Amino acid sequence: MDGRTTELEVPTLRDTPFVQRLRRAGFILLGIGLLGGALTAVVSPERLVPNYLLGFFFFLSIALTATFVSALLFLVRAGWSATVRRIIEFIASPLPYLLIGLLPFIAFPSVFFHWTHELHAGDPVLQGKSWYLNQPFLTLRLLVYAVLWFLMYRFIVGNSLRQDSAPEGDWSPTLRNLRWSALWVLLYALSFTFAAVDLLMALEPHWYSTIFGVYVFAASFTATLALVSLAVVALREQGYLRSFVTEEHYHDLGKLLFAFCVFWAYIAFSQYMLIWYGNLPEETVYFLKRMGQGRWALFGVMLPIFRFILPFALLLRRDAKRNPRVLAVAASIVLIGHYIDLAWIILPAFAPSLRWGWSEMTIFLGFTGLFVLLTIRLLRQLPAIAYRDPYLQEALHTVSG
Repeated sequence: MDGRTTELEVPTLRDTPFVQRLRRAGFILLGIGLLGGALTAVVSPERLVPNYLLGFFFFLSIALTATFVSALLFLVRAGWSATVRRIIEFIASPLPYLLIGLLPFIAFPSVFFHWTHELHAGDPVLQGKSWYLNQPFLTLRLLVYAVLWFLMYRFIVGNSLRQDSAPEGDWSPTLRNLRWSALWVLLYALSFTFAAVDLLMALEPHWYSTIFGVYVFAASFTATLALVSLAVVALREQGYLRSFVTEEHYHDLGKLLFAFCVFWAYIAFSQYMLIWYGNLPEETVYFLKRMGQGRWALFGVMLPIFRFILPFALLLRRDAKRNPRVLAVAASIVLIGHYIDLAWIILPAFAPSLRWGWSEMTIFLGFTGLFVLLTIRLLRQLPAIAYRDPYLQEALHTVSG
């Protein structure tokens, strides 16, 4: 670690045109979502629940995984990331507010999960899973997840923010993150895996996959990298981070995004191949509903195209990873793929035939607007660079190199 602070001007986004445009866009999108949700409640109320779960989990997975990424960067002493760490923390900042969104699952589990009805009906398969699939235990697990994730955010991001206000030469906030990040990474891995089972896999209570948690993690990690890359490109290309971020940082982000697109494809293929090869009814029912029955097969075709084929082709070349336009396009495609992925997991569990239209789009836009507004709260309060990060000089050397 190098304790010298940079003499470069630290960018502040408090009332910049960029933040003002984001704020206007956030309110517009939130308004569209509220209007769409109200119309859906009147016209097609059964579509509110799956769309709530889709929008909520999409942004929860990104905010939570952004907190994990910050902890992971501390764990591996990734000095190059010091200039983009604050952007990651901005994206993680809605997490404490998003945790409130777990309350409907605690208060009304029967609205979200079919197993609550089938369990009471005496389903023999679910009777064998009743030790895990029961409402009191579900409530306890969700509360534990919320507490762990809140504490992880307050510890990792809180220490990173406290480093900015620490006295010159006092690196204790960063040292705490270096010492304890391994624990938080482990707790994230365990809790997020179980949360993926509870909120997503349990939508199909007769089906199971032993690598579903890894699949959802790979999807969320890739989407988080995509949003971070998109934010870094947007800020630098508008001049706010030009002294701190260059093509070398684009290249690092592009390599990570490329690698985890391949990792997602590997896990997705492994899950499908093992289920196809085993050909067991309790496993194949999941894919039959999404590929062989109804019209969800279209989403199944789009999924590998957006999550793997297009970003793989765009980011394969070294110069492409260093090109901000190519990186931004690839990141945008990955985010669209993350939506398709979660829609393919969630919506067929509620509607066997294809039901995707204005209701799904407007409600998701509302969640997008809410996430933007929650993100710019911290964006308007803090500098865009962790200017007292002890690894900043190493990151700046990446700039000059």
